Amino acid sequence: MNFCEIAAAWKADIIDEAANLSRWNNKAEHFGGLKLPTVQDNLTMRLIAENNMVNPGDRILDVGCGGGRFSFALEQLGARALGVDFSPNMIAACRKNGEALGSKATFQVCNWHTVDLESSGWANAFDLVLANMTPAIASAETFLKLSQASRGWCLMVKPTRRTNSVLDVLHQLLDLPQESQTLDKAIVYGFDLLWLKGWHPYLDYEPQVWENQLPVEQAVQEYTSRIRSSHPLTPVQEECIRQYLEEHSVDGMVQETSHTLIAAMYWQVK
Repeated sequence: MNFCEIAAAWKADIIDEAANLSRWNNKAEHFGGLKLPTVQDNLTMRLIAENNMVNPGDRILDVGCGGGRFSFALEQLGARALGVDFSPNMIAACRKNGEALGSKATFQVCNWHTVDLESSGWANAFDLVLANMTPAIASAETFLKLSQASRGWCLMVKPTRRTNSVLDVLHQLLDLPQESQTLDKAIVYGFDLLWLKGWHPYLDYEPQVWENQLPVEQAVQEYTSRIRSSHPLTPVQEECIRQYLEEHSVDGMVQETSHTLIAAMYWQVK
């Protein structure tokens, strides 16, 4: 495939921006409470250390920064960190955490899909551009922006080949395509785009198993907004989601197990 063919095939599938924003705003407390990653316990940090991607004084851009934990971890390595996320609640959590840590990292509400790198002063401005486990990279355009913002390294980490004990069943009940198909193509198309530019991206993998549980009402809100963000839902379909979650809850909680292969793609801008 050439650039135009990939750009036509790899497009963001969000059709309900309000539902998508609501979903991530509701997750801000969770992401804001996560501990800082270390080289010992995190694939992303290990790859950054092994490849000397960050040195004291380097500027890093943390795209889709969530609660800011990677920005803070990289600041501890001497980097000057800027974290961006389209969720105001996430950025508020970042700033709250930054105050508690005495951090000088800065955070900004920013939609990576629409930001203009030139007018923002972000074109070729960062020594590392990180996109760790973020849905902000959802199209050829948003992927290519990583390289356009970098003057050194780029690192994108995504869950692939993912199976979910609850979400996958809901997609089947609603006769919708599995979410994993969208995640998998990001690695394929991303690699192809970089290869076509004459670069040689590196890949690393780590299998993971995630356990998550939510109270029924919170689960109904989470799964409904998650599916509705990319697929229109009728009232009947929304009631189907509620009924399934209520029937399969245990002691008022919905438990989900996810198996996934974390794929890390990293490359140097030349």
